[in-house]
Amino acid sequence: MSEEFQWNDDYHIDLLADRFEKMISKGDQEYFDSEEFEALIDYYQTIFDNDKSRIALEIAMQQHPSSLGLRIKLARQLASEGNYARSLAMLDVIEKTEPNEADIKLTRGSVFSMMNESEKAINELKKAILLVEEEDLEEIYTSIAFEFEKLEKFDQALVYLKRALTFTPDSDSILYEIGMCFTMNHQLEEGILFFQKHIDSDPYSCSAWYNLGLAYFQLELFEKAIDAFEFVLTIDDSYFAAYQSMAHAYASIENYSKAIEVYFESFEYEKPEAMTFYYLGECYEKLKDYDSALEYYNKSIELDPQLPDPWAGIGAVYDEQGDTINALKFTMKAIGLDPSNIDLYLIAADQLIKLKEFDKAEAFFIKAEELDPNDQDVYVEYANMFVLKEEYLEAVEILRKGILQQPENYLLYYRLGATLLFTKNIVESLFFLNMALKNDFEGHTDLLEYYPEIFNFPEVAELIEENKPKTE
Repeated sequence: MSEEFQWNDDYHIDLLADRFEKMISKGDQEYFDSEEFEALIDYYQTIFDNDKSRIALEIAMQQHPSSLGLRIKLARQLASEGNYARSLAMLDVIEKTEPNEADIKLTRGSVFSMMNESEKAINELKKAILLVEEEDLEEIYTSIAFEFEKLEKFDQALVYLKRALTFTPDSDSILYEIGMCFTMNHQLEEGILFFQKHIDSDPYSCSAWYNLGLAYFQLELFEKAIDAFEFVLTIDDSYFAAYQSMAHAYASIENYSKAIEVYFESFEYEKPEAMTFYYLGECYEKLKDYDSALEYYNKSIELDPQLPDPWAGIGAVYDEQGDTINALKFTMKAIGLDPSNIDLYLIAADQLIKLKEFDKAEAFFIKAEELDPNDQDVYVEYANMFVLKEEYLEAVEILRKGILQQPENYLLYYRLGATLLFTKNIVESLFFLNMALKNDFEGHTDLLEYYPEIFNFPEVAELIEENKPKTE
């Protein structure tokens, strides 16, 4: 390498790039050695300037046609431009004379990854493991893990992420990926054990404490999650993500005042984003401080007018204040921004029911059903509209349809059983209530709110008593 430049120095790479760009702007020809060209090409590819990268490669190949490093970079350039077949063919040619060159395997693995052929990418990356220096193993292990993640083989991804972690034990990105894999593999308890063990060996690892908190949060162990996030902030009081996650945890246990306090603390370390203002608005809404809720929902919209959540939040505030006509306007705005959000259709349907616009509400229920017939609330709320109208037979049909679609949603069985009582069909009602009680006994408490008079039917009270779990 030229003694004039050390390529890990931004100042020197800037000088090299300036020299190169002056040359091409003047149309001159100037000599650069092969390592200078490699540094230039890496620089331009890093900043995604494909045009200059391509020009540098063309000139480099004229000056150094036999350079292995430049030929491999040309293959990478071809792949980045979508010329996968040419790239792979070029790598095959190079490999005939350099069969043990790790960069060939790594580049071929990268090309297969771009082609979404993860199995082939993994095979190439594994070959490279045997050829590289130990210092390069972390990056290869991480790359293999990402390919396994794309294949949704999270167990295998974890194997390689754990290997990568041995090189950088407090890597934020690797620990986060490990936590994500435990989550995606439905192994949150195993994730907790992993992070606890990691903390035993490195008690000041912010990343480990933070990911432990996330695992607790996802298991709805919110108090433990808060404790973990507190440990993060004890170690590093500027760890912004811990403030945000702790605030979410406080909101989840309905301690909205504390959540608001933590959100504001986070502002000392990072400028709030639109979603943070939305969460603040939501907390104020829960506290029935509607003026503050509207203030922060509007701040959220000022930062990101395309975010649907604060529009829906404003609608919710107006609805709670009894101004359902205005509420519906804001809900419709949110739907326009997020037309695939089933919850927004259900909210709009509820608001239309309050306005006694039943036909329009039904259209929204139908749309919600089309979007996700497996949503737990669609058929319950759809049927409830007909119950409110005392059109019990229509409600029964909706609930029957829901059970066909969601045979393990026992709330539907309870609702159907209760609705059949409205139609005086006691025999069939008891059949569905019995099925619900046998499979989800605790769910019968919903009946009290839905139909308080249900216990006036001695047959129902007797059925509940029969299905009550036996205590030891």
